[in-house]
Amino acid sequence: MKKVTTYFANLKISSKLWCCMLGIALTLSVFLGLLNSWYFVRLYHEDTYAQTADSLQIGSQALSDSYNTLLNNVIDFASTADFSKITRDVHDGNHADYGRNKALIQDPMANLALSNPILDTMAVIGKNGEFYSLFTNTLKKEENPAAYFGWDLSSVDGVTWLPARQSPFIKSNIIVPVVVPIEQLKNTKYLHIARTAEQADVTIIMLLDNKSIAQRLALSNSAYAERNLYIANQWGENISLDQNSPYYSIAMSKDTAQQVRDIDSEVDIQFIYDSRDYGLYGKNLDYCGLKLVSILPKTLLHQRIARMNTFIVFIALAGLAITTLLAFKLSRFVTKPFEQLITNVQSIESNTYDKPYQTKYNDEVGHLNMAINSMYATIQQQFECIKQSERAKYRSEIQLLSEQINPHFLYNTLECINMEVLGGHKEAAASMITSLGDFLRIGLSYGNEVISISKEITHVRAYIDIMNHRFNRKIDFQYTIASDLKDLVILKSILQPLAENSIRHGFDVEVSCYDNILMPAIEIHVMKEEGHIVLEVSDNGRGINIEKANSALYPPKHETSRGHVGLYNIYQRLNACYGEVTITIESIPYFKNTVKVMIPDNDA
Repeated sequence: MKKVTTYFANLKISSKLWCCMLGIALTLSVFLGLLNSWYFVRLYHEDTYAQTADSLQIGSQALSDSYNTLLNNVIDFASTADFSKITRDVHDGNHADYGRNKALIQDPMANLALSNPILDTMAVIGKNGEFYSLFTNTLKKEENPAAYFGWDLSSVDGVTWLPARQSPFIKSNIIVPVVVPIEQLKNTKYLHIARTAEQADVTIIMLLDNKSIAQRLALSNSAYAERNLYIANQWGENISLDQNSPYYSIAMSKDTAQQVRDIDSEVDIQFIYDSRDYGLYGKNLDYCGLKLVSILPKTLLHQRIARMNTFIVFIALAGLAITTLLAFKLSRFVTKPFEQLITNVQSIESNTYDKPYQTKYNDEVGHLNMAINSMYATIQQQFECIKQSERAKYRSEIQLLSEQINPHFLYNTLECINMEVLGGHKEAAASMITSLGDFLRIGLSYGNEVISISKEITHVRAYIDIMNHRFNRKIDFQYTIASDLKDLVILKSILQPLAENSIRHGFDVEVSCYDNILMPAIEIHVMKEEGHIVLEVSDNGRGINIEKANSALYPPKHETSRGHVGLYNIYQRLNACYGEVTITIESIPYFKNTVKVMIPDNDA
């Protein structure tokens, strides 16, 4: 990983821009692609469920309307005088009027058969073996009609739908029998629907045309998806889907029957089962314990999802191609001016920059080029002045070095470094050398009297790090600089002497008093306040003798400060540079001791 990072860091800016933009585009494409795919797949599934729910609702309504009409017609048929006479004759065992009764019942049966499109025909069977049907219907076995209709009626419980089967009549279509057992109440002439076929005097068998039922249920189909609706009984067993259907085996399986049987009666449309190839949905009907089941093949759904994913991938690839081209163009457009600037700087370095280069645009690069040209002109103008002042500067640097560096501090630090080296503590020694280098480099500053606030902070940090190493202490150092003062330039060596006073007088690093301070800390805050720049140095040491410090700042005439010499020197240097400067001191021992320097803000 480190090699990859190093390799990437060493690339040209144009290559970095190109790679970054390409990486962003690739990440965005993958994220949006996955998000869109997830969203549309979920949307398709929700839409499929809604469409299936609608189909079940429409199919159940169409089937219920047909069944209710049929049931009302059957009730009207069973209420006729001719049917009542047949029932009484069967109940009483009277066979004398069988022929006459069969003739009289033809018209009511014909009217009933024509009253509903899903009703193919009907028959009436008495418990005494009498058989009534339309004269136009011909049984396949005329010699024994009762036996031919001798289906297993043990499951009959009131009005009952039986599974689909071949019609007993010659036309041999697939029918769904609906059995209505009729019983004459004891000692009365009234009829009612019996609980079982054994209790019935006569049994009305309505032969529903399975094809018509399928057409009625197909009213809910749409071009969105192919649906296969079938009717199941109260045990979840298929009673309408014939063997020619490709989903017959699914409808007839025991697992499907179990799942259909367990449909919650309180749920309108229930999701029953889901697999990769199909989904199963169900709805309870309001009569005979029936259930309407929808088998939804997922072929079209998978095709739609595949087309959608293909489209998303195509869009993502097209977007990547366009982004790659635009990233290349943009990287070249951005970095080409920098290449020219690098050439200019190299020419200045080799002293061959004879004709200043002028950019076409006035953007940041243009301003940078103008700054380089101005810098080059300034360098040329000051080159001679530098030569003339070099000797004086050298003397100033020697003088400043002698003023700023305490030989005792330097010797002790070097001795401490030597001890760390002899002790084999290479990392500690290296850290002290780094801190000492920073301290000397910033303290010298090549003779400059002013430095940036950031370098002044670094100067303080280097000093604190050295003292922590020397005395094996852990003085925490924190600072804050107001955002509008990041580029502040101040007089050199203002904050470091204040931090030195905090360490030597506040913490007494060379005596045991320091041990009473569990978490010694020094904080520096740089801010603006009422037209002044405020430099605030605080510590949590043992406190400041404010009277003694003020006497050091403002000694009587003809006397010089004997204590807090560093504080006095700071005050005198600031006054000489900035004019009127205010230094205030506040002290709460072991909590917060503050030296606050207020410099006039000449830019305010």
